[in-house]
Amino acid sequence: MPMDGFTLSFMQRELHAKLLGGRVDKVNQPERDALVLLIRSAGGNHKLLLSANANQARAQLTAQTYENPAEPPMFCMLMRKHLMGSRIVDIKQIAGDRILAIVFDCLDEMGYHVQRTLYLEIMGRHSNLTLVSDDGTIIDAIRHVNAEMSRVRTVLPGGVYQLPPQPDKLTPDTLSAEALRQRLSQLTTSLSKGLMECVAGMASVCSREVCAQIGVEASSPISELLLDVVAPKLYDFYTSVEPKPVTLYDDAGLAIDFFAFPYLTFTEENQKPMPSLSAAMDAYYLGRDLRMRMQQKSAGLQKHVKSALDRTEKKKVIMLDTLRQSDKTEQNRIYGDLLTANLHLIEKGAESVKVQNYYDPECPEITIVISSRLTPAQNAQSYYKKYRKAKVAEQYAKEQLVTIERDLTILENALEDLDKCETTTDLAEIRYVLTENGFLRPDASQRKQKGKKLQEGKPYRFTAPDGTLIEVGKNSLQNDRLTLHARGNETWLHAQNIPGSHVIIRSEEEPSDETLLYACKLATYYSKGRNHPQQAIDYTKRKYVKKAAGSPAGMVTYTNFKTAIIGLTPEDAAFIIKEAGK
Repeated sequence: MPMDGFTLSFMQRELHAKLLGGRVDKVNQPERDALVLLIRSAGGNHKLLLSANANQARAQLTAQTYENPAEPPMFCMLMRKHLMGSRIVDIKQIAGDRILAIVFDCLDEMGYHVQRTLYLEIMGRHSNLTLVSDDGTIIDAIRHVNAEMSRVRTVLPGGVYQLPPQPDKLTPDTLSAEALRQRLSQLTTSLSKGLMECVAGMASVCSREVCAQIGVEASSPISELLLDVVAPKLYDFYTSVEPKPVTLYDDAGLAIDFFAFPYLTFTEENQKPMPSLSAAMDAYYLGRDLRMRMQQKSAGLQKHVKSALDRTEKKKVIMLDTLRQSDKTEQNRIYGDLLTANLHLIEKGAESVKVQNYYDPECPEITIVISSRLTPAQNAQSYYKKYRKAKVAEQYAKEQLVTIERDLTILENALEDLDKCETTTDLAEIRYVLTENGFLRPDASQRKQKGKKLQEGKPYRFTAPDGTLIEVGKNSLQNDRLTLHARGNETWLHAQNIPGSHVIIRSEEEPSDETLLYACKLATYYSKGRNHPQQAIDYTKRKYVKKAAGSPAGMVTYTNFKTAIIGLTPEDAAFIIKEAGK
């Protein structure tokens, strides 16, 4: 769920308990809208993630590993300058809303102690992360907001930091049973909507749950409720609820939400208790955040590949149409021969001539259209010229179709591989393949690394039921490395006749049926046929897999194979996604 003010209040308590007094040892900015602070506190290291992403803005402690850019952004360098070595002296939530303020005790350039406050505003596309000095001046923000972007509030270095406009709602400081009763008595909506209107930081999911916790139907009109009874119950719940974090899973085993305490509005069996709210969020965001980030980074490349695919497929249609004209091509040569053999029959100025077609066993009489402006000999040469031109075009079309089929394979594989990217290294490998095959121009980073060895991405690794390691390539380069470096008797798998990953069972012994089935499911899921109810998967020993000299990355031939027919269930897909994220 989006982190509302009520959920943030639990996170504030968790962060306050674990990080207060902690020292900032590292500051990284893995994404343009996220910071990760490594904090040493109470004898342990904690990674604090502060994200201002429009879709997943949040604050949490995380165990996930984030890939940092080769060169840290300017905002990151500035945060390092001000926060490295500082200590956290306070973590507070502003007015019960979606604003978290982390106060640091720092040393300035002269060695004096000063305070810096980092404000995280969790507000959808307006989310931001702003560092403010002790006099209220903005040092910098992860997202600058000028007057053209907002007439209400600007966020620019050197300006005065102002909190976002606060709605007229009850905050933790002003909340009481009587205040709740008075506010609710003025509304004519349902209790659920009424709570959202009068209590700060209350989202719809949370307001419905609060109603369930006090035993009142969320849709009940406020006018029909005994507020003298309901308001104290609401206040007691707000002030007494203890954090017991859970992660919500669907029936297929996929994490679909997280809560600060078990929700009565969801099935109890689908809520898994977690040791902390941060752990519950990690379980929810595991892989989800990464996939979204990679989709954003690969969006431009994906668009380029799709455009190249469209152009190549149109070119294929043209070449095939050229080949379909081969009968007409041969007809032009025959007409030229017949005209040459019957020049004496062609009258001056005629627009057609009837001759016997001696190429046909029955020698029927046919009519050949000619130009009245040309001589008989010139008419014959005109047909020969059309024949030669068409022959050249036909030969060109045959050669081009070979190249086109190769290009289509490369592009279709690249499009499939983009969905498997987990790191910028994976993405760089796909870009490298496209550049090497002429579909992209080298970008600045590739020109800088010219002559240097390309950093190698890591394949997926899965463990079969009997403990056997199974590796799955994420792209064409990884497929080549996996296959060519595998031992001769290791089992190799691939989806039949469609783009997909190479899969290697890392054992030279004959795999068990369970392991082979698991590997077949992996080969199905990581292929274009993952949604097909009956996908054919070929498998053979690695020694029967060959790569032709000069063939594109990932393209191989194989023999002595067997075929399994596999269909994935939603549970299979959910399990693979879960295992891939480990």
